[in-house]
Amino acid sequence: MHILPYGQLSHYQRRLVHQLLQNNRFFPPVITPPPAEHQQWTIWEGDTVCATIGLHVFEHSVQILNAAYTNLQAFRALAHDVHYRALSYSPKHIDVQIIPPHDFGLVSTWTTLGYVLSSEQFRLIGLTHERVPSVQFKPLTLRNRHLFLNIRNDAVRTSDFLFSYELEHLNYLIDQGALPYLVYDQKTVIGTIVIQTHKQTVRLLEMACLPQLKNQGYGRRILDTFQAKLRKKNILSFEVYCFSAHQEALRLYQPALFCDLQIFSHWHRYCCDTVSLTT
Repeated sequence: MHILPYGQLSHYQRRLVHQLLQNNRFFPPVITPPPAEHQQWTIWEGDTVCATIGLHVFEHSVQILNAAYTNLQAFRALAHDVHYRALSYSPKHIDVQIIPPHDFGLVSTWTTLGYVLSSEQFRLIGLTHERVPSVQFKPLTLRNRHLFLNIRNDAVRTSDFLFSYELEHLNYLIDQGALPYLVYDQKTVIGTIVIQTHKQTVRLLEMACLPQLKNQGYGRRILDTFQAKLRKKNILSFEVYCFSAHQEALRLYQPALFCDLQIFSHWHRYCCDTVSLTT
């Protein structure tokens, strides 16, 4: 078996990797952009891709995601390799997303490497209710893209699970059918929202409010305006994804608003504070 980065694969090999990821039916079409090509790793036996894992590298942490496998032994070898690649960036911690959350092969592999469950990610099915819109959604344009990125990145800078976007991430979301909006209260921009329509499903992919405006009711007002817009189009339900560690968001998504809750993924964490690499 041999390990190769995605960037070194042929067009045919890349297609096999995409097929492997798509076969993981728990993946929605888009939640976050995939890792950069040079940070998606694969392991092969002959012409067969046995497993793939991706990395997102941040200033103080690393995320491991975009994982799928057909050969558990190969996946464990690749996971060991990717884990040490992640450690080479000297992060404070490494977070790995496990989809599906109860896959024994995935869970046992990361547990053996020292990862511990840190958060659950829920998929909530919401029912739209009559609401009064009190903020305005302004669509993304070429002129306001940088403003969107600045506002959105400022809003998520303290999050453990959301990372800062560059233009390439924003373009990827748009290519996947996502609709980013700036959120205004009168003439003042107060946050961002990203919505996706996929077939008959509307997803609230992300909602963010500027840190200095938290605890002022803007989250509720953005959600109410979102519901009002759906109701106006006779759309009666929507999806949203939320982390168990995000208590503010969980308080916002009141039980009466939702008709179903599913565990979409688990996040396990490896703390590196006491780990030192020797050469």
